[in-house]
Amino acid sequence: MRFLLTAVRKDLGRLQRDPLALATSLGIPLVLVTLITLVFGGGQPVPQGRLLVADEDGTLLSQALTSAFSRQPLSKMLVIETTGREDGRRRMDHGDASALLVIPPGFQNAFIQNRPVQLQLVTNPAQNILPNIIEETLSIVVDGGFYLQRLAPISLLNLGAGHTPSDDEVARLSIIFNHFARSLAKYLNPPLIDLELHVTAEKREGQNVAALFLPAMLFMGLLFVGNAHALDIWREQAWGTLRRLATTPASLGTFLGGRLISLALILFGVALVGVAGMRWFAGVPVASVPLATLWLVLSGVAFYLFLVTIAVHASGQRAANVIGNLVVFPLSLVGGSFFPFEMMPDWMASIGRLTPNGWAITEFKAFVAGSAHIQEFLNGGAWMAAVGSLLFFLTLRRLRRLA
Repeated sequence: MRFLLTAVRKDLGRLQRDPLALATSLGIPLVLVTLITLVFGGGQPVPQGRLLVADEDGTLLSQALTSAFSRQPLSKMLVIETTGREDGRRRMDHGDASALLVIPPGFQNAFIQNRPVQLQLVTNPAQNILPNIIEETLSIVVDGGFYLQRLAPISLLNLGAGHTPSDDEVARLSIIFNHFARSLAKYLNPPLIDLELHVTAEKREGQNVAALFLPAMLFMGLLFVGNAHALDIWREQAWGTLRRLATTPASLGTFLGGRLISLALILFGVALVGVAGMRWFAGVPVASVPLATLWLVLSGVAFYLFLVTIAVHASGQRAANVIGNLVVFPLSLVGGSFFPFEMMPDWMASIGRLTPNGWAITEFKAFVAGSAHIQEFLNGGAWMAAVGSLLFFLTLRRLRRLA
């Protein structure tokens, strides 16, 4: 036990003297995920534009026309700004807006008296989405006005045309309006058109970008840390540590166990920071911080045993470095540690989930989402302990030969 603690202190002391080694392994994933989080911020992208309105009529009807663009969801996409016709033209020539809507004088009177009137809409050819949305919205409003003219009584449309209505006119028009509303009831209640909705496929909701990339980058960091510590065994061999250890009563198994414990302590700190960052920095809901953190630690230790088994069976340090990179990078790409499974083709994601890191990421996301609990953690931990014991035995046997 004393030698085990000494081995743990030795490895932690080496890390304290050379923290750049750990920072290098974690640096690339952390920088990538920080940039992704800052750029996308977990929100859903919404197009933003500006609609210039030259209202030369200044009536109730012209204001009602422009109010169609200030309702949800258009209000999130468009900033409506009042301007003059010439100033609006000049700004459109400079590309300062998505569209310019010109409402000519006499618009309301022409509508009420059923006379021709022309709205002018100038769109920005440099933009594709918002000008089309503005044009379609204006077309719907104009069509609605056309059908209102056809259905509404003439006396209702002439309300206030050219003069202020008297009390008798207001009372008479109120009766006309009531009759008009009743005449529409046969079209509106019950509706003549029935909409039947059949859901054929589950719609994927917009997901936080950080929720997609953070687990992948965390596991990429675990692979890099595991590979770096696996290659470190060859430095121990070059320094004569294994040879000197073979001449002492201490066992190589205790030495390897000390490395596992020191790595687990390092990974615990890394995992705690990573999970806390997911929850409080990136805004990703984490159902169980303890289970997610411990799963990262177990996964990192398992990755180390897998990679150190490969490293010690190489012919030398350089060969171990090459083979380790040849294993880590394909696993990162296919196993969801570089690109999330949600961004992969279905066939590739199915293969990736069968890889060691792909399986671990899938389980980790389940702990984060709350769909997996302590029983799944124990089952997964038992599998990793069984495979890890076999890898520990294979590594130990090879170390005895290297010593």
